[in-house]
Amino acid sequence: MRIFITLGLLLVTVNLFGQNCDCLSELSHVITYFENNNPAFQKIKNNPKDYMKYRQESEKLKTATKLEKDSDRCIVYLDRYVSLLKDHHSDIGFQMTRTDLSTPELIAKFKSSKNYLQFEKASIDTVQLIPLLRAKKTSDIEGIYSDGGKIVFGIIKKEHTLNQYQGVVLKKNKLLEVGHVLLELTQTESQMFDVNYNVGLLGFNFNRIFKNLKIENGQITNFGFSKIHSGSASNEKEYEFKTVNDSVNYLRLSSFDHKLTDQLDSFYNDIDKLIQAKPYLIIDLRNNGGGSEKSYLNLLPYAYTRPLKIDATSVWVSPDNIKRYEEIASDGNTELIERMKKAKPFTFIPYSEKGSDTWTLETSTTYPKKIALLFDRGTASAAEGMILYFLQSDKVITIGDNSGGYIGYGNVMPGQTPCGKYTIRSTTTKYEEKSKYEFVGIEPMHKVAKEKDWISYAMSLFSKN
Repeated sequence: MRIFITLGLLLVTVNLFGQNCDCLSELSHVITYFENNNPAFQKIKNNPKDYMKYRQESEKLKTATKLEKDSDRCIVYLDRYVSLLKDHHSDIGFQMTRTDLSTPELIAKFKSSKNYLQFEKASIDTVQLIPLLRAKKTSDIEGIYSDGGKIVFGIIKKEHTLNQYQGVVLKKNKLLEVGHVLLELTQTESQMFDVNYNVGLLGFNFNRIFKNLKIENGQITNFGFSKIHSGSASNEKEYEFKTVNDSVNYLRLSSFDHKLTDQLDSFYNDIDKLIQAKPYLIIDLRNNGGGSEKSYLNLLPYAYTRPLKIDATSVWVSPDNIKRYEEIASDGNTELIERMKKAKPFTFIPYSEKGSDTWTLETSTTYPKKIALLFDRGTASAAEGMILYFLQSDKVITIGDNSGGYIGYGNVMPGQTPCGKYTIRSTTTKYEEKSKYEFVGIEPMHKVAKEKDWISYAMSLFSKN
């Protein structure tokens, strides 16, 4: 998901930031790169209406970059261009250097440095502040935000100001202390802000400064942050199981982070008999941004009623993509590279020639006999993969809002702009069926307003059943 990889793009590299980069040249290179190498662009190109709109918007961005003098701000135009592709896993990032923080000693040294200590730390009472921020509407700039990982902060209005806000850390991690001012925002107009992101607190070599950045619907997409539900800023686990009544169990899975895979396997083993003891199960995937596919595989037997269809994967063949795959060549992809070299350039070929199109599980369970799957716009990537497998079951009903739409394209490969200031990350593969959900999301069988109690709604459907 784009909201989970933005900081991952801040790579350790040579410091080239003193260079005066021409924004138009950078944008032109990025456009050419994606048009040659990105599978999502091929979908646009094959639709005359979409292609005409894409061309018009690209030309507008070129015209705008001719007037842009702030080299840091060029990323705004590059980001806007990538959004035209409707490919959530492709994006642009700064190439930044980072302090070595590989050991506790180096972290302690960094935290005692003059650079680290210069950052402002606000005096806040989290006991009082967090409930107030949880109550804020999605449309309100104030609220609790997260990167889906270890960074959790609240945006609050500065006292005695009309248009200034701060993003203040609410949850301590190995680098950030509660109260650290991570973001400084000045509102310029409705939903538009000048923003200073103090990534120096995270050990990077300079801060990211943006003017007229659009922040809406609880999303700060340029920095990879989005609003989170109540309780996510506490030490609450990313998973939970509880008995609702004599016939219904409830399972919440808020993350499939690969670091949780072993924990989740153990957790599933502990609750297996409890799940199979009741006829109904609610699985809550709201705000699960994905992670590892392995994190949900042990749940498939509960929903399994027939062999599962496996989506076919294709790779886009281009000279640059072949180079990218060769750069990470291993025993696992040498066969693919050879087929790419023999294929006609600028075409799709199967990612694997030996893959099966169905998956038969060895085990299934009688109970639960009906499963309600809850998901929303915050449900993405691997969590959407779970939804699509569960939808193949006769047992499953889906409830909520469209999922995030981060499922159509994959195998991200890195590139670089000519001046060396920006990284280009482009997907190289396309899922034949899943790609139709990219940006659109998976629509639930039963759409429910956010304000409603989704769990109670699922219970009502069980009663009708």
